[in-house]
This record gives sequence, structure tokens and C-alpha cells, in this order.
Amino acid sequence: MKETIKTLPAKYYHDADIYAAETENIFKNEWLLIGHEAALDKEGSYLAKTIAGYAIFVIRDKDGSLKAYHNVCRHRASPLLDDGIGRTSVLRCPYHGWVYNTDGQLKKIPDFADDKEIEQKVCDRTHLFKVHVRSWRKLVFICMAEGEAPDFDKSLGDLPAACEGTDIENFFFHSAAKHELKCNWKTYVENYMEGYHIPTIHPELNKEVDMETYFVYPEDRIARHVTDTQVEDGTMGGLWVWLWPYAALNIYKEGMNLELMVPTGPETVELHYAYFFRDLENADEIKRTIAASKSVTQEDIDVCERVQKNLASGIYDTGELSPRHEGGLAYFQKLVKDSVG
Repeated sequence: MKETIKTLPAKYYHDADIYAAETENIFKNEWLLIGHEAALDKEGSYLAKTIAGYAIFVIRDKDGSLKAYHNVCRHRASPLLDDGIGRTSVLRCPYHGWVYNTDGQLKKIPDFADDKEIEQKVCDRTHLFKVHVRSWRKLVFICMAEGEAPDFDKSLGDLPAACEGTDIENFFFHSAAKHELKCNWKTYVENYMEGYHIPTIHPELNKEVDMETYFVYPEDRIARHVTDTQVEDGTMGGLWVWLWPYAALNIYKEGMNLELMVPTGPETVELHYAYFFRDLENADEIKRTIAASKSVTQEDIDVCERVQKNLASGIYDTGELSPRHEGGLAYFQKLVKDSVG
């Protein structure tokens, strides 16, 4: 970026109509990273998540394949599963007891009609709403597009090249964390997309990195953070890469944090973290890594929520992006504009 570029107008960060357009054009029709196969290692294991108002779950079928559905019972729209991870032997709606198999087919509707033939006809014609699902290097992606989904390989962009040399398949799930924020999802994504704020917002992290070498490189559907570290085995060592539209892979020497910046409304977002480590017995390393992540995240939360208040105040409209530091942010904003206009 050789010249300054104007930011998105402030209304992009609080306007309900723009958020609705993002929900439809981005989150409903793009491939989205939803989790890791470590949560889906056995028959009946499931991962349920709500993304931009869409309730989704992925489940391991009896044949070993992954299946994904909208988490919506076809009777009266109750969720079948609570958000989170777990394992179930039967998909039974908690509202009225309707039962589905892992193929999504309705199998049982208790006390529905006196005529069993009617019950069987309803079962035969009732199926959960399907969602596209794919796995890449044990990372699980879903797409809610109706009909044919976009090309999956193209949706990964330069992620495969960026992850060459990493062994993310060899990490084991340790724990998850969730943070609820009062800011637009883009406010937080944009914070992730630049290191410009590290010296002023992250004093401990600033001790680890050399800001003279800190760049965020936008590539095809991703952005990579690159810097020289000043502390051996610091938290910034490894690969930090963002994937359109809302995910980040923070890969360290001994572990990984999958970070999802999940929109929940025009001015709210949830951060979903999943921590993985090569050696689950290395308690000291795990404790140090998670503590550093928690500290940096809280600093980011504080500034993003303060920024959000000003974005919604009506005083600020646009600013100018740094050619030196905010090329990744400019790329993200272009993708947003291309998607919603």
C-alpha cells in the first residue's frame, strides 16, 4: 500500500442493514472454519456453534464421515444440541422428543398421531437442513450456501502455502475459552490485522517483538504476521495467520490457538478460542501460553470496546490507513466491500 486509503465508513460497524447484508452474503455463503477434528474423534461426537445467528452442528457419522446440519428441529424449530462439544448416541429434540439419525433423517415422532401410517409418512419426508462440510488438515469447515457451495480449495486461498512446514495434525486439544465483546466483529478482526498498536496496547508483547521487522502481508484470502522475535520461545514465535472472513490460526512451536471472531449482532461479537498442544503433559508451557494469550486478549478487548463506542457516536466517519502498518486491514475492508457493496 503506497498511499493512504480511507477506512470503511463508521456505519459499517453498527448499521443493522449492513450487518444483515454481511450475514447473508458473507457468513451464509462462504466456507467458514468452525473447529478441529479433535472434537469429532468418535462416532456421535459433535461440535455445535451459532455463527451470525445461524445455529450449526457437525457430527461424526457411524461410517466415520462428517455430517453437518442446521441445528433446527423440523417440527417447531427447537435446537437439537446446545452449543459446544459433546457426544450423543441419538439426536433427540429436547422440546418434543423427535428423533433423527446422523444422516439427518427423521426416525421417530413419539405420540404424534393415532395412525402409525401418518407418522411413517412424516418421517419419510422429513430431513434436517443439510450444511456443506469439509476437512483440511483436520481443520473443519462448513458452508451454509443453498445448492452448490463455492469451490473449497479456492476458498482456502494461500492458507495451504502459509501452513507448509507446520504439523498442526499432531497437536492435541487442551481447552476452550469464550469472550463476549461489545463491538462489531470487524472492529476486532481489524485489530488482529495490524501490529501498529502493539507498542501502545501490549507492553509485554512489545518486549518480545522487533517492530522494525513487523509486517502484516495480505495474500489471497489470508494475511500473515511476520516479525523477528527478541525473546527466545516468546509467545510471538511461529505462524500467525488470519483467514477470511473471521478466523485466525496462531501456531506456536509447541501448540496452536484456533481463534474465531464470531458475529452475534451489529455491535457484539464472541471470540471462540480452542487451545491445542503437542504435549499435554507439559503443564508449565501450557500455563504460560494460555496466560499470555489471556493477557493480550483482554488488552485487545478493552481497546476494541472503547473504539466501538466512538464508531457508533456519530462524530467519526472515516480515517486514513497507515501504508506501513495497515495493508492487511485495507485488504480485509476491500473484501467486505466487495461482498456487501
